[in-house]
Amino acid sequence: MKSSGLLTNIILDLSVLMAAAWFCGCEVDSATQKVYIRPDSATLRYGESVTLTAYNGYNYTWSLQNEAWGTLTPRSGMMVTYKSLYDPASPQVQIVTVVSTFTDSSVTGSNAPQTATAYITHIPATATVDAASSN
Repeated sequence: MKSSGLLTNIILDLSVLMAAAWFCGCEVDSATQKVYIRPDSATLRYGESVTLTAYNGYNYTWSLQNEAWGTLTPRSGMMVTYKSLYDPASPQVQIVTVVSTFTDSSVTGSNAPQTATAYITHIPATATVDAASSN
């Protein structure tokens, strides 16, 4: 009977270790890859929007270079929607930045922030857009 209890404890311990490795693996794996945004560029007129998605990170926080030119909702998470509130006289570029923080496997307990950017070109409402460049 004692060997049966020992075997049960070993199996339980291995299960706990495997579960911990699986949960921690997401953060460790992402520390070795660069964070990026798709699409990384878009062309919009006033009132149009684009959904941006961040990859290879953890705990995403988004920001805009110029808050008056558009809205970004939500401000955290993997996916956000940028909506243009700007009708420029000539094309202008808005920079959208995402910061991702995760535990760096090379330094115990440290946070290693990574950033990525996307470029939204605002064009006048009367301008024509090449279908290949619009997202």
